[in-house]
Amino acid sequence: MTNDKAPDPAMQFSEWVTQWERSFDEYSNRMMGTEEFSKNMNQFQSMQMEFQRTFSDAMAQQLANFNIPSRDEILKIGETLTIIDRRLLQIEKALAKINDTAAPAPTKKKGPARTRKPPSADAKEA
Repeated sequence: MTNDKAPDPAMQFSEWVTQWERSFDEYSNRMMGTEEFSKNMNQFQSMQMEFQRTFSDAMAQQLANFNIPSRDEILKIGETLTIIDRRLLQIEKALAKINDTAAPAPTKKKGPARTRKPPSADAKEA
């Protein structure tokens, strides 16, 4: 009898994946470490930024044609509203402070005059 076990497929697959990862890493490092790759990536990023700027300008023009505010205009409006809201809060606080110092101390409000008297103790016993 032999002690040879059948090969484990999961172990073989794991080894194959590990070898593949190492090979891919080596290839990627060799390719990405070159000056040519850096230049190409820089050109690609420049093209992407130019496309994004051109698209943004075209979209802003279309929104202006439709009389719709652009994203930048909406952001400016939001910032302006935030500033106005802060100023209003400061004004409210100042007015409340003025009202607190100018208002007289609250007095106990009198109710209607009590003309009816409770029954006397003698009347309760009868």
